[in-house]
Amino acid sequence: MVIQPFLNVVRRLTNAAKWLALATMALMMFFITFAVIGRALGHPVLGDVEVVQLSMVVLIMFGLAYSQSRDAHVAIDLLVDRFSPRMQALMDVIASILTCIVCLVISWVYWHVAIRYTTEIQQYTDLLEIPLMPFKYIVAVGFFLWGLEALLKVFLSLVRLSKGSVEGGDA
Repeated sequence: MVIQPFLNVVRRLTNAAKWLALATMALMMFFITFAVIGRALGHPVLGDVEVVQLSMVVLIMFGLAYSQSRDAHVAIDLLVDRFSPRMQALMDVIASILTCIVCLVISWVYWHVAIRYTTEIQQYTDLLEIPLMPFKYIVAVGFFLWGLEALLKVFLSLVRLSKGSVEGGDA
């Protein structure tokens, strides 16, 4: 199959992003627990809210591609469920194309924002003065990976449509 190398690369990148998101979630869990216990004992952790907010950026951005790969995003199928299976598959292709375009545009814009934060605007969080620039790159990478997963879904859906097997799952 021609798309197999592309599928392998995208799935490996998505898997790496998934593990980064899971590691971030585990670290957040321990950090929040530590901060709550510290607050209860009268020794609050300085900047805990900032750290959690920035961690959420990492968690969400690196989880988007994995959600796309598992079709775990919220979907409302009230109208589409009434179509024939072939038309549903076609609507899936159209939705994935639009998702891919939007994600890649957002990624491109955020990449340029990140470069601007690197070269011109040096912004930091209010309390701990953590630089925001790395998180701009994380947003760009997260949307890029989501866009790649959406593009992969387009290819897989088109393969299924061409084979006439619109009822089955993807590779």
